[in-house]
Amino acid sequence: MSSAPARRLICAAVVAVGTATACVWAPSTGVDDGIADLFNDAQRPRMVEGRTYTTQPVEASVGPHHFLFPANLYFNQIGPFPGGGVVLTVLWPALQAAPPGDYPLRSVEDGYREVSIELRYVGRGRAADYLAPGLTGRVALPTRWGLTPYAVDREGVGRDVLETAPDWYVVRDGDGRVTTFISCDPWEYTVDGVLVEDGTLVRGNGDRVAMCWHSTLDAGYGIAMEVRYARVLLIDWQLLEATARGLMPRYEMRR
Repeated sequence: MSSAPARRLICAAVVAVGTATACVWAPSTGVDDGIADLFNDAQRPRMVEGRTYTTQPVEASVGPHHFLFPANLYFNQIGPFPGGGVVLTVLWPALQAAPPGDYPLRSVEDGYREVSIELRYVGRGRAADYLAPGLTGRVALPTRWGLTPYAVDREGVGRDVLETAPDWYVVRDGDGRVTTFISCDPWEYTVDGVLVEDGTLVRGNGDRVAMCWHSTLDAGYGIAMEVRYARVLLIDWQLLEATARGLMPRYEMRR
């Protein structure tokens, strides 16, 4: 396997956003009436634990590109991480930012719905090979949801390898270049951990939530988008990817 996919498999913070307007939903059980009122005005500044959270734009730099993302769209609802790392978060199913001040109060159930998007500058020079995984030892399976699965070749492979090897999914363009690479916890040995019920995600069987790490690239910007979400949402991979791709042109600073 090439070095780029290997890094993606261990990436912990990585997904994308549609709009600056935050999604409004019913607050988690146990939120008092005063806080509940704030959820009904998703644009209103909000003080939580001594910090004021807003929807005001905060500048982020990814390579030579500059963006003005709403503060509540960032993973921490504040801005880029120390050192300049840019990770954004939207919540399924609306794929919009949470109301300002939601981050420090987010429930476990809300956490299941998080779709995180890390933006990494890789440069136009690396765009051609960044997503090209080494598929030696993998076998292509019939297409599913527009993705080509690549399973571990079971010939001479022990169970310990099969239980830990992630499932891989690949999309190629007409010239055979990889445009999307997704690595997920293996279906055969890891249950979803959450279920979709009436448009929400609820805890299911298993001791953890199975996850996917979804990589794609905007060659024009030379920016890779590393998206992380619960595996049960893989069926919506095209929508998640489109949401991520729409981030940069929407919030790019025009100088």
